Amino acid sequence: MYKKLFGIALLAHILIFAYIGLRPGTEPATTNGSEKLDTLASPFAGSKAESEMEEDDLLEEIEPKLELAVVEEFPDAAFEVLPGNIRTDDLITGFLYDFSNQRLLWEKDSAKPVRIASMTKMMTALLAFEEEESKSDLSMDTVIQVTTAAFKIGGSQVWLDPRESFTLEELLISIMVKSANDSSYLVGEYLAEGIMDGFVERMNERAVELNMNSTHFFNAHGLPKDETGNTASCQDLARLAIALMRYEKALEWASIPTYEFRADSGKPTILTNHNRLILTTEGVDGLKTGYTKGAGFCVTATCLRDGRRLIAVTTGFKSSKRRDTFTQELINWGYSQLVKNNA
Repeated sequence: MYKKLFGIALLAHILIFAYIGLRPGTEPATTNGSEKLDTLASPFAGSKAESEMEEDDLLEEIEPKLELAVVEEFPDAAFEVLPGNIRTDDLITGFLYDFSNQRLLWEKDSAKPVRIASMTKMMTALLAFEEEESKSDLSMDTVIQVTTAAFKIGGSQVWLDPRESFTLEELLISIMVKSANDSSYLVGEYLAEGIMDGFVERMNERAVELNMNSTHFFNAHGLPKDETGNTASCQDLARLAIALMRYEKALEWASIPTYEFRADSGKPTILTNHNRLILTTEGVDGLKTGYTKGAGFCVTATCLRDGRRLIAVTTGFKSSKRRDTFTQELINWGYSQLVKNNA
């Protein structure tokens, strides 16, 4: 008798739990694809509504999403066409990528390799961040002695002197803000233990690993020697920007308007950021400008608005003003498309 009653009660419990589990609206909330990509819009901030999560659990949530930021292939065709009031006749190549939703918004010959000038320095910075992350004997506080070879580099520079030494952090900031060729050379030289060709080889190896298949580096700074110059496509530069954005300091330093270099010397050198878009265009926080006669004026720009991140790459302009005007128009148009399409 008691066994029968117990069996009936047990069966009733099973049926109740099954009903609750199958009832519409009671399924555990799942994260759809777009929600995962939205988290990528700010790779450095956790989606911590779940404040009770342990730190290790939160890292496990974030890291897979960051892995999605490594783009294997971009779409073949652009999602939209630019309006007629945005001129495209005076740039060589261009690319606008909706990083948050992983879709191409616009492009012009974006797979074509072109001279990239100082946008080269994104790779130098990336390798420095990766080395600092992986090596226990290297930190941002590591002091690096200026070499004669770095002292002799021309172009945009911070006038390094062999009698001076700087931390890796100071040198990287001068690269991201001032686009210092001498600092770029010194960082590469130091990381390669004095063998600059070895560092350039590593730059090209890393490019292959990032699927930057139209890229070739000859040096760590982008200043051409003779007729040789570093080349990449807009798509390649977007891939590089995505890899570099994984490091919070990269965007933090790239968005500094001015910086006191040699601050402890009593005679600081005031560095002004070459990327004026950080001041003129809402949300722009990087990443790297460039100019040589062969490359024209170019930029890889990163922008974050309302939790959505865009990456714009434009090359070949005859003036910095036109580069900045077009890139600003392109970014603003891109966000208008996100609003239009509720993306």
